[in-house]
Amino acid sequence: MSPAENFEEKKVDPRVYLGILVFRWKLIVICFLYALAGAVLYLQIAPKEYETTAQIMMYRDPSTQVDAVSRESMGMLRTGLLENEGFHEGIVDVLAKKWLKRLGGDVRELKPRFSVSGRGVGVKEGMNEYFITLSIRNTHPAYARAYLDEAIRQFREKRDLLKEDSYGSAARLLEAELARLKEQIQVAEDDVIEFQRINQMEYVQLKGAFELGYLNQLMGRQQQLSTEKWMLETQNPKLKGMSADAISSAVAMTRETGRVGSLQQGDAGTGTASEAEAAPAAKISTVESREVAAIDPKREELNFRLKRLEQQRQEAAVNMQPDNPKLRALDEEIKNIRQELALQADMEYAKLESRTTAINLQLEALEEAQRRWRNSYLLAGKKGAELRNLQMVVSRLVGMYDTLYKRLNDLRVDQEIKGEHFTVVKPVKTSPAPVWPDPVKILIMALVGGLGVGFGLAMLSFFFDDKVQSMTDVEQNIGVPFLGGIPFWVHSDLVSRIRPIVSDEHRSGAAEAYRALRTNVMAAVEKAGKKVVLITSADSKEGKTLTALNLAIMIAKAGKRVLLMDMDLRRGVLHKSFEMERSPGLIDVLRDKQPLSSIVRKTAHENLWFASAGTVDRNTSELLHSVDLEHFLGEVASAYDYVIMDTAPVLRVTDTVILAGCSLACVIYVAHANRTSKPVIKYSLDMLGDSHVLGMIVNSIEMHRISSLYYAYQYPNYAYYSYAYRYGYNYDLYDEHGRRQSLGPLKQWRRSLNRWFRNTFMPAE
Repeated sequence: MSPAENFEEKKVDPRVYLGILVFRWKLIVICFLYALAGAVLYLQIAPKEYETTAQIMMYRDPSTQVDAVSRESMGMLRTGLLENEGFHEGIVDVLAKKWLKRLGGDVRELKPRFSVSGRGVGVKEGMNEYFITLSIRNTHPAYARAYLDEAIRQFREKRDLLKEDSYGSAARLLEAELARLKEQIQVAEDDVIEFQRINQMEYVQLKGAFELGYLNQLMGRQQQLSTEKWMLETQNPKLKGMSADAISSAVAMTRETGRVGSLQQGDAGTGTASEAEAAPAAKISTVESREVAAIDPKREELNFRLKRLEQQRQEAAVNMQPDNPKLRALDEEIKNIRQELALQADMEYAKLESRTTAINLQLEALEEAQRRWRNSYLLAGKKGAELRNLQMVVSRLVGMYDTLYKRLNDLRVDQEIKGEHFTVVKPVKTSPAPVWPDPVKILIMALVGGLGVGFGLAMLSFFFDDKVQSMTDVEQNIGVPFLGGIPFWVHSDLVSRIRPIVSDEHRSGAAEAYRALRTNVMAAVEKAGKKVVLITSADSKEGKTLTALNLAIMIAKAGKRVLLMDMDLRRGVLHKSFEMERSPGLIDVLRDKQPLSSIVRKTAHENLWFASAGTVDRNTSELLHSVDLEHFLGEVASAYDYVIMDTAPVLRVTDTVILAGCSLACVIYVAHANRTSKPVIKYSLDMLGDSHVLGMIVNSIEMHRISSLYYAYQYPNYAYYSYAYRYGYNYDLYDEHGRRQSLGPLKQWRRSLNRWFRNTFMPAE
């Protein structure tokens, strides 16, 4: 199955629910009527409730400025007083003596349903207003009015007392809180002073500043030595074997390069650090400058002497022989000077290595010194953070103290002004008409509830119904091909006897259904390569006999030689449809070993022959077992184009199972729509074993109860029945005399409406 087909199967189709409404409308209507009757009964017997209301207003003088938050808080406080349980118990105690007997002694009626709602309207004409609406719903309007009058009276008294108490208690609470905060502020300030005294914070802060400056100088010195160390390590292999002057110059230049960062830091420190912080760097720079500027005079004298001797030897070599003693003396002196210079070069190289070792030791000492000074500086910073936390506590307490002090002043000003007032805006009044039960609401609830319950029950009954209803049930649930559907047909004496609908009612929808069924059956039989067709069902009264009769007539009308055999040997009734006798028949032929042609009779229908069941016999199963069905049916199949057999129900007797076992026969199954259950059909199909089942015909489809849209959904290949071939509908354009039939305006309008509905809502099939 392709993904597109799988999606189509899972897609929800509204026509399913339309079919539920069509088939189970009675259940929905019954539920709706019950709900409507219950609503009407409730409206008649339910006690009438009346609503009694009153409205009071609280406001302040124009000189009193109250923000929106304070106004809402005031209203909520008064509303809470009206909703207090003890407040209502006091009202009940006052009214009980007078009203208990009038209310029939029912104590529950003394406490009605009381509701309070409040709203503020802001500043209007200089007054801050807050309205409170009181409402009571009960069956005794006089008592409700008395209850509200008493509630307003007690509310006025309690409000005055509450106002006095609230001012006094609120002021006392604020004063106590202010005193407590003042003590906490004093304790927090003492903690700050004590912390500063114990930890000597002035000394710690000054020491921290010096430590930070010294750490900066140590880091500068560390950078200088690290630079000199890296340069010496790079030059060391290359200076091996060079002259003392080259080594000395390289060392001097390396020291100068290492001092660049220190000198720059010392110069910049004059603007950012103190003179005490810059002094060590300046001192170190002065010493190193003297070291770089110092030149060894002895080595300079030796170099001068070497140059002069080399010049004298070069001049003497022109006039003297190589073995001249003077030349040899000059060579010996030059050799000695060169050896001495080489010795000085080795000494300078040894000094370079010693310098590298000393720098490494100095760096290790600097790291340790930095670590100790850093720890000391961090400890000072930690103490500073603790001091700031203590100071923040003091600031927070001071802020809280200022806020509460302002509130206390506002409360005292409000108490002096006495700005809040109370008045009854709308007096106590009872509605003339009852507010409950409300007929409109009750009927709407009944409508929604009844239809909802009815449709829910209809859905449940639809989804749990195991009856055959649609082509989907046949092909997917049962697993056999769907050959066609036959509409339900009740006309004249069809109930009392089986008669050929296709002849008597040739213009009916059922006749057209049999015509379409003929096409499908002939195609299926031709594809199967067989001529003998057994028509059976799971149980009796499924419509198999009617289907076999009309199908045989329709095939015969197509010009095919058809033999209709009544193989329901126990209860065969097909002979009545042709107004023939039951005997002699098939039972007699099988029992007496007579030729089949002796009992085959020509019917009034062209190309149709009929063989009745014959004499009643209780042992038909044994009779069928004793006959060579292959030979018997082979002779029949050779004489006719189609052999249609009306057989007994599968679940009643075993005759059909025996006949279906013949290799020359194929089976067409008939099921009654909305009557035959799918488990029964599956069980009966299992009893047929390996028989060749061509497919299933769904009989008695109640088209007069199915809308065209739903019918097109359930049986898409036969959707046109409900339009062109409705029961008794004359669809011919010309009458029997060849004259064109005229349609009235109403029929033309209906035909146009049907055509539009079909083109708009019918599926493409």
